[in-house]
Amino acid sequence: MLARLNDNWSLLNPWRTVNGLQKELLGLFDDFNENLNRYRAGYPQMIIEDAEKQLTVKVSLPGYESKDMDIEVVSDFLTIRAERKAPVLKSGEKFLHRERSFGKIEESIKLPSKVKSGKVNAKYLNGVLVITLPKEEMEKPHIIKIG
Repeated sequence: MLARLNDNWSLLNPWRTVNGLQKELLGLFDDFNENLNRYRAGYPQMIIEDAEKQLTVKVSLPGYESKDMDIEVVSDFLTIRAERKAPVLKSGEKFLHRERSFGKIEESIKLPSKVKSGKVNAKYLNGVLVITLPKEEMEKPHIIKIG
């Protein structure tokens, strides 16, 4: 009998709602921290534009060189790899202040549709990598008449 009272009490417990709200708020902070950590780690910021015949991906990669970038397209996945090398200091020199991160990054994203990987075009200008991905044509439905 006592167990039943405790079970009913847990359903009517006014703190149950508060605890649920607390869990949701902590989840929001977790998402925010994850995005902040990605930004601090140097992950690129990107914009994906979806047009009728192509996708355009614009990736902010300031300070990188095009020879240190690699793009891979497989079906509907795009992978971008890049490396920003640390400057080599002469002997006796040191950094007074440094906020820029160096090293390798790799970002893979699932595209909203399949693309023609052989016709992908990329250009890098003023710190922005622009990738143009022509979409594969969707197979049109065939209507079959029954005779």
